[in-house]
Amino acid sequence: MVLTLISGDAPSVDESGRNSCRIAVVPSMGLGDSLIYLVIANNLARAGYRVTMLSNHLAHFAPWLPDLEMLPFPEVEDTLGIADAYDLVMSDCGSIVTSAASDKARLAERFVFVGTLRVDTAYVHDHLPRLKQRVGADKASAMSRIATCAGPMRVLNDDSVSMVDQAVAFCQLKLGLGNASADPGFVMPHTLIPRRHPFRVMLHPTSYNEKKNWPHQKYLNLARRLRLNGYDPQFVISPKEFALWAPRLGEEFPIPRFANACELAAYLYESGYVVGNDSGVGHLASALGVPVLTLFRKRRDGFCWRPGWGRNVVVRPVISVGAFRNSWKRFLSVGRVEKAFRLLARQHQSVS
Repeated sequence: MVLTLISGDAPSVDESGRNSCRIAVVPSMGLGDSLIYLVIANNLARAGYRVTMLSNHLAHFAPWLPDLEMLPFPEVEDTLGIADAYDLVMSDCGSIVTSAASDKARLAERFVFVGTLRVDTAYVHDHLPRLKQRVGADKASAMSRIATCAGPMRVLNDDSVSMVDQAVAFCQLKLGLGNASADPGFVMPHTLIPRRHPFRVMLHPTSYNEKKNWPHQKYLNLARRLRLNGYDPQFVISPKEFALWAPRLGEEFPIPRFANACELAAYLYESGYVVGNDSGVGHLASALGVPVLTLFRKRRDGFCWRPGWGRNVVVRPVISVGAFRNSWKRFLSVGRVEKAFRLLARQHQSVS
């Protein structure tokens, strides 16, 4: 596959003095988006920068991310002040930063906006002159590529490239980090064993958008089929969704409870597989090395937002039903999903 660069390359980075450069990374609110930005944050840290990442989801992962300072989002009234606490702050265009103020031009003067989606040109700003004035030319030279990288994260002109790979390409081509990788930087506790329970299948039937959700009755039927084949299906439901979803799922299968995303991650890490809609749980499992089957509503789409770490499988409706918003659910049968799961299991067994 030939990948085409959307934005032009730039001169090489001055690698001296990076350890005195304080960079903050602020993703959007979602877990999946946060993990994509974690790739950028980890690559910056590996390159020698002092990196802080602000995320309510990922702040709980601080013990697993020793190369980064992990902090929760600040209070709304303190949000804009983070620009003064660091040399540069890289922010998603849909983060707490843009929620705290509406003046795009003013925000663009203080924050380096890198968007996972299309980026309003009002957010694109060259921060190098300001940075030189603030920290001096020598120190600014070590951050020149970060100071001038505002714009879209997607730098490869191919919709089939995952956002994880786009983040890596962004680090290589826009930030000048030639050794960039997709490694999110997790250092797992020695008490956890990867896929300790190889037949445990975690089913995640929700997402932030109802139109992405396969019917819960079909998830239950899939769970019954998996159980007949010797698997241990369990359901993942967030605390805020539990009251709505627990009655739908009943008591036939376990629904473990987790206090935060890190507790969930530990459980996923020791599970055999994850099956779910297009959501953050799939991204988290993938980042932890757990095989993921994602149910996706569109048949003709590059699906760049699929879980992008490891060898995973995406299952789609049998026919294209783009003109009918929810009819895809009728054309994605339990049997089709079960077949895709068997493919995922075979792929993993073939490399074990």
